[in-house]
Amino acid sequence: MKVMGLWILSFVFVCISENPLWAVESRSETKISMRTAHVSAKGRVSSKGDGKERNKATPKTRKSDAKPMPPLDDAPFTTEVPLLPVLKEAKARLAKEQVGYFPARDGMPARRELKLALADFRTGKIRIVSGYEENQVLFLNDSMVLYSVNWWNGFNSSIDILKPDHTAVVGLLYAIDPERKASLLRESILYTPYSRALLQPELVEAGSAYLRGKIRQARKELRHVNSRAASETSLERAPCFTDEDYFNLILVEHMDPGAFRFITDEGDSEDPERERSLGRLVKRILVIIGSNQEDAYRFTGNYASARGLTQFTPIGMEVVWNRYTSADISRDFFEATADHLLAIKAEICLLDHYLAEMLRSYPPLSGSGAEKYGAGACYNGGPKNVVYGLKNFGVRWLYPQSRLSLLSRAGSLSARQRDELEWLKKHRTHETFVYLNKIHAIERLQAKQGENPTPSGDPDRMGDALVKPDVPEWVWARAQRGRDAR
Repeated sequence: MKVMGLWILSFVFVCISENPLWAVESRSETKISMRTAHVSAKGRVSSKGDGKERNKATPKTRKSDAKPMPPLDDAPFTTEVPLLPVLKEAKARLAKEQVGYFPARDGMPARRELKLALADFRTGKIRIVSGYEENQVLFLNDSMVLYSVNWWNGFNSSIDILKPDHTAVVGLLYAIDPERKASLLRESILYTPYSRALLQPELVEAGSAYLRGKIRQARKELRHVNSRAASETSLERAPCFTDEDYFNLILVEHMDPGAFRFITDEGDSEDPERERSLGRLVKRILVIIGSNQEDAYRFTGNYASARGLTQFTPIGMEVVWNRYTSADISRDFFEATADHLLAIKAEICLLDHYLAEMLRSYPPLSGSGAEKYGAGACYNGGPKNVVYGLKNFGVRWLYPQSRLSLLSRAGSLSARQRDELEWLKKHRTHETFVYLNKIHAIERLQAKQGENPTPSGDPDRMGDALVKPDVPEWVWARAQRGRDAR
């Protein structure tokens, strides 16, 4: 186990040590650069704890190094051909190509070769364009291609093709450095990076169908695993969580918090443009999943060493391995986080673990309708803030943005309410609070679009009434006693 632990830490270090381009989605505005490639006479291209808490032993990338996420806009044109076959053909062609990585030497910077598959969205015709990257700057070896780099983030970069018209990047073959070759057991990464041209209904629907299918399959494969939150119940029918809840929690994990706060901190919550902006954040994730299917988020990680589709840390995976031994989750951390089915099964297990912990720590949570928010917040940032908030302010704080707004407008507050207001103000930018706000925003958006008939409840009514849920009698009895004590 010690050897496995050292291997995991070394893998995580490799994934973030060279630069933060391997999945770090950042928090600020970006500067757009336009380039056309020019080939010189020499042939060289030139151009101008328990669970999900942070692993303190893992080296951190400085936040100042983070690359800004590009602003999200609607697609500049619609496709006139089915895109999924085009993406499949593009990746098949790129798979036959080769790229290399050349370390820095003799005063020259490291160079990374890459190849782009460009597709005409009117005809489906594909062309392969070669290029390279030096110092996080892209150069293409085709003077006829005019492009704009909205966000340079390695294999997950956002690149708009300005000329030829109606053309977009549908595939990228990206050489990796020697350290990552050893960790990933491959010479290069083949991926479809997000760009606004891909924000097409076909790819959004493909991502949604793919993710929902994996969730259904994962729950089915957990039918023999007992829930720790509800005795004599299998995880296939885990209490308090629906397929849609697991779907939304995955979306929340990949929704950029900086972009989310920029959209939601200002303006009217009912503003149609704000809703469209939130919709684009969600659709971006589904496009990435629909475009890459099994490889979506396979190679990505964040500052807290969380990896893959469900953003698992080594510490969180240890909980699953140790407490859900019959779930058949691979003991290889990379495999368990890279394989979508295994990752979703692990997510279901860890959420169940946290739900059980929360019910023991704060029985009135049971039947409140907020169980999934408490467990989800633990999954994202650990149980410390969640337990503190529940024990001091009850379940209503699990709607932090709504609760902060309500208390800020109230004319007269009790001592407890004043403490809650100050606590919410102090932590309003904390990842756990932003995470909860994202969950509620997604549910409200889905409810308005008719996609989710059971949106977030009313936070002002939370805790005022308890309806007996499908949980063990001892849990219900403790919940009733806790409520009566208040």
